[in-house]
Amino acid sequence: MEKIIRKQMFELIDTDYQKFSAALIPTINNVLGVRLPELRKIAKKIAKGDWRTYLKTAKDEYFEEIMLQGMVIGYIKTDIEERLFYVASFVPKIDNWSVCDSFCTGLKSTKENKERVWAFLQPYLSSKNEYEIRFGVVMLLNYYI
Repeated sequence: MEKIIRKQMFELIDTDYQKFSAALIPTINNVLGVRLPELRKIAKKIAKGDWRTYLKTAKDEYFEEIMLQGMVIGYIKTDIEERLFYVASFVPKIDNWSVCDSFCTGLKSTKENKERVWAFLQPYLSSKNEYEIRFGVVMLLNYYI
């Protein structure tokens, strides 16, 4: 599955967008240049299929591969506990503002599970890790303010 997804991504590379995107996120150097609407289309297809296998086997080599995983977690149809399991496994992969903020925006199930997610977020808000703190704060900004 991962080879097919990577092939799709490579076919969608836009070198102008790659330069633009890389300039916005100077802390990383693994941007392919796939536009977010294209990644969302792929994520929606994955979320309708065998998304559990995808999330277990997904690669983290490129910025877009990590972004795609976060999008899939946002799109899957599952209960809050299973989603939070995948959220917890994804948060350590966040290494830039773009992945963090896009991931948080996609976690719309928070709206129906505010109490549970509030409790889930507490350890992130007191973390020593910059992007774990950012994850918690952006979630608060998006869903609690």
